[in-house]
Parts: sequence; C-alpha cells; structure tokens
Amino acid sequence: CVICHDPIFGEEVLAPCNHFFDISCITDLFRSAMRDERLYPPRCCHQNIPLPQVRPHLTQAFLTEFELKAQEYGTLKRVYCVESTCSRFLGPLHDGDSSKIFTCPSPKCMTMTCGKCRGRYKRSTHSCTPDAETEVVLTLSRASGWSRCPGCAQMIELSVGCFHMSCRCKTEFCYLCRALWKTCKCPRWDESRLLARAQ
Repeated sequence: CVICHDPIFGEEVLAPCNHFFDISCITDLFRSAMRDERLYPPRCCHQNIPLPQVRPHLTQAFLTEFELKAQEYGTLKRVYCVESTCSRFLGPLHDGDSSKIFTCPSPKCMTMTCGKCRGRYKRSTHSCTPDAETEVVLTLSRASGWSRCPGCAQMIELSVGCFHMSCRCKTEFCYLCRALWKTCKCPRWDESRLLARAQ
C-alpha cells in the first residue's frame, strides 16, 4: 500500500498513477478529503482517484456523505444554515431578484435561511439586509485592506508574500484588484512583503 507501506493481502484499489491502496487507507484518504477541502478531490501523484473505483469498497452511508460533500465543495458561493449550532450546507447563493428560502433538512434544526442574504428568514418581517455582525466584519475588512475572493466571496488577508492568491475554492486571483490571476496589470508583489517573509 502506497500510504502504510504494508503488503496488501485482501482487496485493493489501483489509482490512475498505478499506486495501490488497501481499503483502510483509501477510505481514510476519502474521509480526509471530506474533512479538509484542500484535500478534495482525493488524489495520488496529482491525479484524481475516480469514485467509481472506490465505490464498491465504501458503505452506502459513507458514499452519501461523500456525495453531499462533493456537492458542497463544487458550489462556489455557499449558503449554510444560519443556526450556529447547525451550520449545515444548504445550497448555492441565490443572486436573482426574488428570494430563495432554504429549510434546514436536519430534523433537530429545521431553521429557515434566506438564500439571498444568508440571514435568518422570518416570514412576514424578513428583509435582506446584512446583520450587525456582518457589517462589523465588512467594516473591519475595508479598514484592514483585506480582499474577497471573486469566486466564493471568502475574506482573505495577505500578511506576507506576493499578490497571487489561491483560494480554497481553487480560484486564483490578484489580491489588489480581485481580477483572475495574470489578467490585470497590477504589480506581482510588494518588495517589503517579500522581505518580511524572508526574515
């Protein structure tokens, strides 16, 4: 097995790069990809491991959870349940004129979240305005010179290094103007930031 280096006596999975995995290690690799988006999709030697090759070795519950994570990771602008004790992925952000209301599918939650503003949906009194906490974060970000990913709108702070940003959603962009990387005329780096990193 390429991960644990033990001999494989039972079932095995062959990756596209011709490395072999035992079932325990390939399951752990797929589980890690569900916990950490940077590891998704599961891969070996920079080549994705196709789910159909691993599917026969995974439980139905595991496959269902993996497919839900794949749907979440495949969505750039995401809406999560507004209930902080839940925070379940609900679907994509709605950019249209009308509202899209998500009802959390968790039987213990059932909270309604607005798919347009990501706020708690209150039937007759709801209006899509940022709440006070969101406004504080946005004000702080502007004052601190932070940028937002043009792909998923996550807040990003550059402390050292060049202006090339690689977001967890895999969007690469310029920190200064938020244009896709190498499509703008901004400088590639600031000498003082590079010196700070070297020290």
